[in-house]
Amino acid sequence: MKEFFLTAGVVLTLLISTNAYSQDWGIGVRLGDPSGITIKKYMSSGNALEFSVGRTHLLYGRDYFNNRFDDDFDDWYDDNKYGYKDYEYRGHKVSTPIGFQFHYLIQKGISQLEDEDISGFEWYYGFGGQVRFQSYTYDYRYKLKGNSDWFYASGEKVTDLDIGADGVLGAEYTFKDIPISLFVDVTLFMEFFDDPFLFYVQGGIGGRYRF
Repeated sequence: MKEFFLTAGVVLTLLISTNAYSQDWGIGVRLGDPSGITIKKYMSSGNALEFSVGRTHLLYGRDYFNNRFDDDFDDWYDDNKYGYKDYEYRGHKVSTPIGFQFHYLIQKGISQLEDEDISGFEWYYGFGGQVRFQSYTYDYRYKLKGNSDWFYASGEKVTDLDIGADGVLGAEYTFKDIPISLFVDVTLFMEFFDDPFLFYVQGGIGGRYRF
């Protein structure tokens, strides 16, 4: 165990000393919408590209999707035009919702705050897009024409896909002596497909290891 910590310390020291000269990439964890992995490419122009992937609507749990799919069952059923004599919704199961988020960011450095000289602090704004999806399965029962008995159906799988554009505003602080940055942002997302012009306000906080 002692040898393990010694080796880890040596590796960490080498990484920190190496990254004092090159921090073009950052990888870390984001909490918010989506919650998961975030990767950032810092370009020579001073701007950046950012990609995040993870779970959406983390703070809402499954209630957001349960309510939405419950309300949409009739529309889904009617679209399939099964033509049964009668039918009745019995419930559904929802998979973990996953979101992909991509941004082009325009970075602006801040060197002074209320007469105090500071370093490593930037604010940024940008634009990009998102793809979010999750699958769910319906359970229901139905009656055939000319028959009064109920028949049960389960496992009718449907995938909900949302695609849209967004704008983002945020701030980031990079420590001087260690290759770690912390960030916070707010995003306004607008769906193009499959609910056009439906808006979501999102946000996130997190940290990245710079290398």
